[in-house]
Amino acid sequence: MKNIFKSSLVALAVITSNISFANDISADFLNNEAEIAHKVYLHESTEVAIYAMESIVRLQESDQSDKLLQKTGPSSLSFSYIRLGFLYEKSGLMQKADIAFSKAVATYKSPYNKNESVTLSKLKRAVQELDAISS
Repeated sequence: MKNIFKSSLVALAVITSNISFANDISADFLNNEAEIAHKVYLHESTEVAIYAMESIVRLQESDQSDKLLQKTGPSSLSFSYIRLGFLYEKSGLMQKADIAFSKAVATYKSPYNKNESVTLSKLKRAVQELDAISS
């Protein structure tokens, strides 16, 4: 099972390094990669999970078109940053965690109200609740 995750992560890294391809991301592809990264986040070592979450964040950042966000969810990038911040905290990388959490708040887009702002504590709580359901 670990080999499947690692090979998926290698493929994800290759794809995210190719900027011209990243601009043509399909929603199905991005959702699939996010699902893989989320499973790694929940079930693999912290180091492997950091790599997976950094990769999915790069992929999500590469295409923030409205069309793609409608299918992947407007808060997916923000939630990925929260998870990455949790992993950095777990690894003792507090400065990186603070940066990830700051980006999570900055990139948050409410699915209901584009002008809605959110606090870091609300985002953290939302992600923890989602992850508890997924575990």
